[in-house]
Amino acid sequence: MGSNFEERKENGNEVHVVVIPYPTQGHINPLLQFAKHLHHEGLKVTIPTILTNSSSLHDLPNLTIQNVSLFPYQGTDPETLHSFSERRQASIRLHLTQLLTRHRDDGNPIACLVYDSIMPWVLDIAKQFGVLSAAFFTQSSAVNAIYYNFHKGWLSSDALKEGLICLDGLPVLCSSDLPSFVSEQHKYPAILSFLANQFVALNDAHWIFANTFDSLEPKEVKWMEGEIAIMKNIGPMVPSMYLDGRLENDKDYGVSLFESNNNKDSTMKWLDSKHNKSVIYVSFGSAVELEKEQMEELACALKLTNKYFLWVVRESEIHKLPHNFVEDHEDTAGDQKGLVVNWCSQLQVLAHKSIGCFVTHCGWNSTLEALSLGVPLVTMAQWSDQPTNAKYVEDVWKIGKRVRLMEEDNGICRREEIELCVNEVMDEEGEVSEEIRKNLRKWRELAKEAMDDGGTSHANIMHFVQQLLYKTN
Repeated sequence: MGSNFEERKENGNEVHVVVIPYPTQGHINPLLQFAKHLHHEGLKVTIPTILTNSSSLHDLPNLTIQNVSLFPYQGTDPETLHSFSERRQASIRLHLTQLLTRHRDDGNPIACLVYDSIMPWVLDIAKQFGVLSAAFFTQSSAVNAIYYNFHKGWLSSDALKEGLICLDGLPVLCSSDLPSFVSEQHKYPAILSFLANQFVALNDAHWIFANTFDSLEPKEVKWMEGEIAIMKNIGPMVPSMYLDGRLENDKDYGVSLFESNNNKDSTMKWLDSKHNKSVIYVSFGSAVELEKEQMEELACALKLTNKYFLWVVRESEIHKLPHNFVEDHEDTAGDQKGLVVNWCSQLQVLAHKSIGCFVTHCGWNSTLEALSLGVPLVTMAQWSDQPTNAKYVEDVWKIGKRVRLMEEDNGICRREEIELCVNEVMDEEGEVSEEIRKNLRKWRELAKEAMDDGGTSHANIMHFVQQLLYKTN
């Protein structure tokens, strides 16, 4: 296979794949990681996405990241979310069409479009240009199965009223275990329809991938493959240095839409000064915005634990913290108990020996990262797929504790409950903590195994590359 690639390169006729992520951080990360694996196997890869003024690009040799120019907003009134989404889609569509046209006219046509599954309209462009296509699902098999059930009409709002929800391939679920767009259909009809559309015309795609691995969700994977035979798992799409080590110096994803000028070195230096497994790491990802009351409850919970903590709070959220919160967190010796930053390298933090647990919204990328790096989770699921991920973290994989949201408290996680969960997972002599760490060791090994030579996910990636090379010969 290698010689074929070399021959194609010499002839200026490389197999060229365009990877198109939905332009938010949680979607860019796994698709960009997949692109790196494809490039490592000899493919030429271009990634068009919309970057922001604050975006940063790390060293990504031989991967072309193209910034898509966002059409300017022409309205006079404040722009709606729907209008912004339409403008963003039109911008990517134009860029992609021009890219495909240019390469076709130059005699070096694009071989395949790998597209985020929530952008099914890319399939129309692939068909228009006669280009191969691959859909990429960024969420778990369990979540994909739930949305697929909704898409097929097997999960109506009436079914949710029955209390326990029994779906093939999934554990028994409560309504609060479902993605919020499904459990609260009346609140998010447009978003739910948008997510269900992932499965429309999916049969037209040549390949379908999911960012999970077979041994993590065996029943769910089997059920999904029964419905969509060509769906294959290629995850976890976590930078290679934390798993198989195949990609040299691959320590982070490479694109950050939110990176600030924060001194990364000072954060790591602070962690270096702490004992093993003594620090609580708190981060709610790139999109979640907590209510002021929830920020205060979390802040008080951290104080109650009397443990060290590193809390990532975006600049736009800082005002929600209690007055003098950081200043008040010094111990009797004047040591800083808590560090609040507006950005950090999450993977490097999770890999640090001082981290004892990860308080998280339980987005899928964060969940896979913690699982792959062996860090116990305390989940405070907010919306989207997070409640389902949290259900699996506590009850299926048993790698953390789920903080319950109290309905009578307007869905706020109270400080006592947060403190209890943190103390349980960080108590090194406790039975709960011991079981969690034992399970993490198991899942971490299985994640590495999946991505290693001959592993299920690696084999699926290699099969895709081989098929692509065969189809474009």
